[in-house]
Amino acid sequence: MIDPENDHIRIGDFVTIRPRGKKRTWTAEIWQNGQHRRQSLRTCNVKIAKERARRLDLEIAEGIYPGRQQKPVVISLTAAVEEYETFLKSEGRRRKTLTKYSGILRRKLGPFAAAQGIENLRDVSLRLIDQYRAEQAAKLSERSMHNEGVALKTFLGWCAERKLIDQNPLDSRKFRRPRQKSLGGPTLDQINQLLKGSASIRVPVLATLAFTGMRASECCHLTPGDVDFKGGWIYIVSRPGFETKTGQSWKVPIHPRLRQILQGMPKGQRAWFFTALPSPKYPAGGRHLNMKHVCEDLKRVLAKLGIAVGKKNGGYTLHSLRASFKTIAINVGIPREVVDDWQNHAGRRPTASDAYYRLSDEESQRFMLRMPFDEPQQPDDGKTNGGGECERS
Repeated sequence: MIDPENDHIRIGDFVTIRPRGKKRTWTAEIWQNGQHRRQSLRTCNVKIAKERARRLDLEIAEGIYPGRQQKPVVISLTAAVEEYETFLKSEGRRRKTLTKYSGILRRKLGPFAAAQGIENLRDVSLRLIDQYRAEQAAKLSERSMHNEGVALKTFLGWCAERKLIDQNPLDSRKFRRPRQKSLGGPTLDQINQLLKGSASIRVPVLATLAFTGMRASECCHLTPGDVDFKGGWIYIVSRPGFETKTGQSWKVPIHPRLRQILQGMPKGQRAWFFTALPSPKYPAGGRHLNMKHVCEDLKRVLAKLGIAVGKKNGGYTLHSLRASFKTIAINVGIPREVVDDWQNHAGRRPTASDAYYRLSDEESQRFMLRMPFDEPQQPDDGKTNGGGECERS
């Protein structure tokens, strides 16, 4: 459409053209991001001018056409990390995720960059990242190196999206996920030895981990109301401040052997189902159980039994009991879908059974009775189990 007074022709949403000067050269009047500027179309032919203007309008619409150069943002690496952490919190990321990113960016990358004399985010280069990863390679496993690489790429990508840096130096870098190695766990016979050799105060929590397959962080957050002896369920509940790994809640049937162990625990009012013992600092007891102490006691018992301890030695940790539970269940013919439901353990690539299979309460209880957790019969030799390990909080 031509304006008879000004010879203006509107092209698309962003461009208007008009002839200018003695030679009547067509010029594009561009409106982008609230800013106005002109660009010569280098032609006196209106047909050619329209075609060039249409391409220009399309480039602006698709974000290809560069806008007016903005003053680069100068922000320190520390400030960028703080803004990123605030963003993650606003997105509702789990506490474990926030801790992981804070550990990588704030406590590791930040000090490393500062030691190289780099404080500003814009000075973080691919060379610096390579130097940082080379240093970490001697300390971290292959899987941890992959996770750190992905975390760094995600952070720098977030910075690039917000124009804090011109581009993500890791944008073209692909971090190949290492092949997942089978974790494995103690055999059922080793678990029975472990329970027999542990202090009486540790048996209930270790039995719960071994006979439900739940995570240690979920176990220590159980409340008395989560353990339903009448209905035969343990409810793993995600609560504010005490969220589960997935943020979901679910339930696991109580095996008869586990029921017997848990019902033998001392009765009393307490906020948590498993609590630490009274101590000089906390004479009333009842405080939150520190799973680090449980893990340390577990390692001592394993070593005493002659069983390898720790991942680095090809041995076991507290988390290995979760792997044992899954192995034992599948080996006795319990469907993987059932075990995944008990452990709230969905794969990265859901299958059709994840969408269609539904586990009823009746079937769940029936499957749990098939688990071979019954206490092995021991000949009566007149000896009692001394417990061996310290009963500390």
